Amino acid sequence: MQCSLKNSSIRRVEIWHSCDSLTFFPLDFVPNLVRLTIWNCENLESLGVSSDGDGMLTSLSEIYIDGRPNFVSPNLTTLRVKDCKKLKKLPGQMRNLLPFLNILGINNCPKLESLPEGGLPSNLDTLEVRNCPKLIAQRMKWNLHALQALKKFAIGGGCEGGGVELFPEEGLLPSTLFSLSIGNFPHLKRLDIKGIQQFTSLEVLRIYWCPQLEKLPQQGLPTSLKRLEISGCPLLKERCQREKGEDWNTISHIPSIRIDGHQIQCID
Repeated sequence: MQCSLKNSSIRRVEIWHSCDSLTFFPLDFVPNLVRLTIWNCENLESLGVSSDGDGMLTSLSEIYIDGRPNFVSPNLTTLRVKDCKKLKKLPGQMRNLLPFLNILGINNCPKLESLPEGGLPSNLDTLEVRNCPKLIAQRMKWNLHALQALKKFAIGGGCEGGGVELFPEEGLLPSTLFSLSIGNFPHLKRLDIKGIQQFTSLEVLRIYWCPQLEKLPQQGLPTSLKRLEISGCPLLKERCQREKGEDWNTISHIPSIRIDGHQIQCID
């Protein structure tokens, strides 16, 4: 890129299907940039600051990447990576490089095997991991239990489901979690009672497209739970029928219950 937008007021940039020559995008090319979206730029290899730049990116808070990996990012609050079919690793030392990161979403990166060395940023509030079978298979190495700021966690297995039959394992997640979403695990058969009961602040539980999930833990769900949503889980649907389902006594204390889009309980 030969031109400069140093004095530009542009705050949002979207790049779609770039020409083959775009291999590097200098983030300081637009110093007032707030949001950057990159779609299907097949030869893009990295993001960063230009060699003659001062590296100051005080406004940039969101980067969305769809279809290309291997990037270097500044201090962000939101980072989403999607459909990066060749991505094998995230930037190392992300904990130090992105200290203000609040939201991290990773979707459909089939070759991604691990989270960054050194762990994730301590301020991370929301983590979403979907359709990353190799990464999900290594979930006990994520060291998420150390992230005391983590409040929302969503995990989805996709067609392969990462071979998950039991979830969430004890010690996988911090006990302070507020919202948990579990979905698209075709082989998931049961919820780990020790893993579930460790959540002392859990208020929202979503379970979707787990056709083999047989029942909820007989020992009960967290008493803090205020909303339960179940979709695409035929065995659970049968057991959670209001008043007559075998698991109804397990969930009857929850103020809001929705199954397959139907509100079956709503207590103010």
